[in-house]
Amino acid sequence: MIDTHCHLCDKRFDKDRPQVLDRARHAGVTHLVEIAYAPAIVPRAHDLARAHPTLFLCVGVHPSETARVSESYRATLRDHARHARVVAIGETGLDFYRAGPPRADQERWFRAQIALADELGLPLVIHQRAALEDTLAILEETRPAAGGVLHCFDDGPAAAERAARLGFWLGIGGCLTYGHAALEEAVREAPADRLVLETDSPYLEPEPRSLKRNEPGLLPRVLRQLSRLRGWGPAEADRVTTANARALFRLPLEDGSAAASGWA
Repeated sequence: MIDTHCHLCDKRFDKDRPQVLDRARHAGVTHLVEIAYAPAIVPRAHDLARAHPTLFLCVGVHPSETARVSESYRATLRDHARHARVVAIGETGLDFYRAGPPRADQERWFRAQIALADELGLPLVIHQRAALEDTLAILEETRPAAGGVLHCFDDGPAAAERAARLGFWLGIGGCLTYGHAALEEAVREAPADRLVLETDSPYLEPEPRSLKRNEPGLLPRVLRQLSRLRGWGPAEADRVTTANARALFRLPLEDGSAAASGWA
């Protein structure tokens, strides 16, 4: 399995990060994409990737960070995004769930990251909360060339269909285990080649939500629910979603060696 969206630099992993990565490996998670969504996180994410050749990076400015990040960071972000281990831009998008940065700041950075992704030929990792229509409208206007993924997808078939028309994948995580009927229908009906697994660790622990923290080693909980909804065996679900993640992020996984590390 590939965890296409995690936050292992989060302080909640400071006490046991090596053990978390060990548990992920034992659970069958072979590769991960760490989301460095703010300037302060990028150095820590690079340190983590340097120590773990099977971990790749996504760099960007989260909607919640947009009022704090200066325009001068655009050039720095471009430099970060050119690193060999960086496989995507984001997470970026819009978040209107609660009072936060002004819409103008969020949209400016959203559009800037779409432009950067197009410039570098990278996919986008999209965050949206209480902003699905606005987010999809911008994506339908700009048509990002390399597509991307709707992270933490939690909507119905209509949204999934619009995503597919844009060349976007659906990031399927813990929400799939929460009993959301529209999401379950979307996952049953979506093209098989548009589904990827994620945890969003340390957030959104899959049911039975007993640990108070999510981590990549819990990804099999999501895989089991995906298998049930699609009528797949676990091995088939693993094969399909792993192939999809490799296609989305163009991951060089032929060997697990330093050839893919970017620091070799």
